[in-house]
Amino acid sequence: MDMLPKVYFTIHRPFHPPKEKEAILNSKHYVYSGINVAEYARVQVRLSCPHYPNAILRIETSDSDNSLEIKAGDGVVTIMSGENTEHMLVPDNYTFEVLLNEERYYSYYSVRSKDFSNESLLNLRQYLETLLQGLSYDLIKQRLGMASPVSDMNPTLLQLFQFISKHKNHIRRNFELIMKDPITDLVGEYRITPNSRRPNQKSLRWQAQKGGLKNTNLFGLSQYNEKHTQLTFRNLENQWVRYIIKYFLRSIRKLEGSFQKEISTIKNKLFDQHKLLELNEKQQKELGTNAFGYMKTVKNLKYTSKRIDARINELSIEIATYQKYKQTLREIIYFFTAYESVPWIQMIPIQKPNKITQRLLKDHRYRRLHTLYKELLKLETKHVESNIPGIQFRRTWQLFEYYNVGIMIDILRDNDYKWVDGWLATKDSPYQHIGTLPQDTILRFEKPYSDHYIELAYDTELESNILDKSYSRYFNSAGRRPDIRVTIYKQDGSLYSMKSGLIIESKCRRHRYIINQDIDPDIKLQLKDFKNLEYFDAVASQQGGEPVKTPIKQVIVLYPKQSGASPVMVDHLYGEGMVYIQLEPCDPSSHEKPFGYDSLKEKIDQFLLQVEEGSGGNA
Repeated sequence: MDMLPKVYFTIHRPFHPPKEKEAILNSKHYVYSGINVAEYARVQVRLSCPHYPNAILRIETSDSDNSLEIKAGDGVVTIMSGENTEHMLVPDNYTFEVLLNEERYYSYYSVRSKDFSNESLLNLRQYLETLLQGLSYDLIKQRLGMASPVSDMNPTLLQLFQFISKHKNHIRRNFELIMKDPITDLVGEYRITPNSRRPNQKSLRWQAQKGGLKNTNLFGLSQYNEKHTQLTFRNLENQWVRYIIKYFLRSIRKLEGSFQKEISTIKNKLFDQHKLLELNEKQQKELGTNAFGYMKTVKNLKYTSKRIDARINELSIEIATYQKYKQTLREIIYFFTAYESVPWIQMIPIQKPNKITQRLLKDHRYRRLHTLYKELLKLETKHVESNIPGIQFRRTWQLFEYYNVGIMIDILRDNDYKWVDGWLATKDSPYQHIGTLPQDTILRFEKPYSDHYIELAYDTELESNILDKSYSRYFNSAGRRPDIRVTIYKQDGSLYSMKSGLIIESKCRRHRYIINQDIDPDIKLQLKDFKNLEYFDAVASQQGGEPVKTPIKQVIVLYPKQSGASPVMVDHLYGEGMVYIQLEPCDPSSHEKPFGYDSLKEKIDQFLLQVEEGSGGNA
């Protein structure tokens, strides 16, 4: 037993000494290692295998998308940094294995959420996958005026790109093996030659009937129409190869076009951010070095500049990533085009074969290629069995934000509003963000023949000061970004009422860090700023009215269900102006509503009463 490899996990927790634990391994199949860590813990591993110095531990790490290979001589290696970063490991089960000469040992460890139980987290993810897929079908049906389900649907950009990137080497290797030695058939065909090799009845009959006309030699026969055996590439197996090349090229070129559209979208966002930065710097310059009496304004302007710079950096990285993706696709297109131009490939019919042969299934090269084609085809239908990558790799707090946006969509739809634009409802690219919810997303909801519409804004950037007075918008000198902002507008774009705004904030925190009557938690300052969020009314400004308004009627804080406090609480100072509601996801396949849904819907319904009461003239 001492000769077997050992894997040790060291878990670091705040205010506790590090704890080392040996993982359970199995040589036949994956087993639970007994290691269970919190998503924000710092975790280190080491491999101990004195008798086999070349043993390798292959394990996933937060620093890379690829597995990390660790040798016994590497000592202690960090696999989780213990910080809320872009590359942290989200709650899930993660496999690892030890390679020991010809043997392998398998296991997995668990990363658990600090805010949700495993069941709740699973329900949350399943709800989002159901929401994102289901709403996509509904929106496409609605757009096309269809009553029946859509038969197929494009995958997300991320999903398709991940598939092609993951399998490109397998695809290329199998194609190259096929190109070197394709399946061929021996076929017999009759052709005219100057020599006779194997005359048969058919060739003799031709000689008797037509041979004399073909012969030019008066002293003997010079033309023979006899059967000759030769190799041919024209078979069903190679027809599949030709068709699969065409299919992959079509999918990749379509994906390349989608990436180009995404690059253009990000460039537009970058332009807007640079414009905001320019306006901000202009105001700082107008204040000059002598800013006596405007110290807070200068501080806010500098903070806004820093935040916009950070956003510009994020977008620059994002656009560079997409350009890198696009370059990868160009390389893949290049070698597929090279395969397509091979002479014997050009000789084969291009249409899809009508059946799969046993010979194809028995040849591992052709079988693997056909299997990859089927997997890609499956991604392009609604029968997607794999999880949506945009969901399964999101951190818990991001999932909770997405979840709350989904709940808000459900509530507005329950109130007979139609989702007409934004995110999945965007008419020119409805598939673009099926797996993710980007910043600065704005959704629009309407009712037929109504005098208003509702705007739901997710994580949008707000200007800190008003320099351009030609248009209306929210602004915030403190540099706050609400998670969800709901506003009722008249059809002409003006505010529907004096209190037509609502803020919904997601917080993955414990009670005592959200609600405390003795001392205000740090988020209280943020919530107060949301309550006093300002709106610049350009029309009122031009007509001599009051240009700045505070239209937020209520701030609603949504946080995970937990014991120790009432599921619904109003603020001890702001009363109904600031409400705290607990939410817990339920199984989306059941007919139940999530815990807290009815309480939240009641608040939203009260907010929407102003529309039924016709208060639109009070703005």
